[in-house]
Amino acid sequence: MKRSIVVLLLFIGVVLAWLGCDNRPPSRNQIPILKQCLLELQVAVKDKNRAGIDSLLSVKILDYDENSDSLLSLVYGPDRDFAFEQFALGEIKYGHDAAQIDCFVMDTTHRRDRPLRMTYRKDKDLWLLGRFVLPDSSDIPEQP
Repeated sequence: MKRSIVVLLLFIGVVLAWLGCDNRPPSRNQIPILKQCLLELQVAVKDKNRAGIDSLLSVKILDYDENSDSLLSLVYGPDRDFAFEQFALGEIKYGHDAAQIDCFVMDTTHRRDRPLRMTYRKDKDLWLLGRFVLPDSSDIPEQP
């Protein structure tokens, strides 16, 4: 009787540990997918396509009072006079269902003085932009 209780408790512990922990590293095949997400966002922002941007945003982004208009304002500036050309990739950090892309908002001068941090969330099989912020430029690694 005592042995069966110990075995049962051990079994329950193993099952709970198995359900609660996923120690496998995330698949590296997510890197090109996240780069593609950034490229799609870049195209929509360059075209100032609000509907295209909205299709790439998570609904949770509204919790931060962010949307396609606020992203366009951030990229093009309050006077909408910044000559946006691209998001230059800095670094991608990701897990199974969350990712952070640090990049730079660039014009034709290609200066890396406008850092942008984007947080993506995985919704089923789709990565959607959940937040964007302007971090301190020292937080984002410089690329050659």
